[in-house]
Amino acid sequence: MIKFIIAAVVLVGVGVAIYYGRFLFTKKVVREEVPVEMKASSRSLREGSFENIDFIHKGSGRALILEDVNGHKLLRFENLEVTNGPDLYVYLSRNPRPTKDKDSLGDFINLGRLKGNVGDQNYELTQDSDGYQSVVIWCRQFNALFSFATLR
Repeated sequence: MIKFIIAAVVLVGVGVAIYYGRFLFTKKVVREEVPVEMKASSRSLREGSFENIDFIHKGSGRALILEDVNGHKLLRFENLEVTNGPDLYVYLSRNPRPTKDKDSLGDFINLGRLKGNVGDQNYELTQDSDGYQSVVIWCRQFNALFSFATLR
């Protein structure tokens, strides 16, 4: 009976490791261009660089808020590379330096799922983003901070 329990625990452990471990070794690359209407007439309002959180949750690349002549705003990631994981979302937070505690985000705007953990991508800003001071990559499944960029 003990051998059966040990075998079951090992099989479950291997299954869990394979399911969640695949995120550590796979990359989803996204290569979105700046939209044509933004390319010709946009200016960068604020920008920041993604930071590492710890030895597992790492991030690099730039986050920019672009605005065109008509006042339309866009959040753009350039050369993003962040540790992959399940259920990753993009938030704008009022806290310039959020911590691993979700309460540290304070008031935030959910911009939707992260499109990919590598590359260039765009997120339309439909709400007023003026008071928000950082861009956050957050894993909802594990309630974990993966990376953030303080906007200056």
